[in-house]
Amino acid sequence: MNAIDPNEQGALQAVATAEQLRRQFTQAMRGFASAVAVITVAHGGQRSGYTATSVSSFCAEPPTVLVSTKETSSSAALITGSGRFAVNLLAPRHKAVAQRFTGFGGETGEQRYAGADWLQLSPGGAPVLRDSVVALDCSVDEVMARHGHLLLFGRVRAIHAPQPEQPPLLYWQGAYQSMEALL
Repeated sequence: MNAIDPNEQGALQAVATAEQLRRQFTQAMRGFASAVAVITVAHGGQRSGYTATSVSSFCAEPPTVLVSTKETSSSAALITGSGRFAVNLLAPRHKAVAQRFTGFGGETGEQRYAGADWLQLSPGGAPVLRDSVVALDCSVDEVMARHGHLLLFGRVRAIHAPQPEQPPLLYWQGAYQSMEALL
């Protein structure tokens, strides 16, 4: 029978504790209802994007938002290459758009844009969903790398607000929700 070195046992307990904390954190974050957005980017003839619930207003002067993405994603490379991205706030009718942009169905790049109407607000800007609740055309103001992710500070250059009074699509407890269903 092999004895466990007390130092190794402590390290194993720390790993187990870190894994438990990660699971508890993931479960706790499911309790935060978040608006669902699609972050879009176009650069060098390629388009990509991803579904995000980590979008927030950073400041109003100058108008700036904060989004994050995995450092290794194809979208991250296009955003840092182009210096532009758009934040498209989705409505409940956009569940299929949100799902395509997750990539869980195997859609990549241009495939994620299928079945929706896109426009460009400014020269060099990213694609914007024509019937979004609201969309923000942004230029990258600053990028910070943390824990395998990029924090992107986006200076808002143009706003498309075709339906600003419409409730957004929400993500809560691991599923897409509408505000009406939650109230």
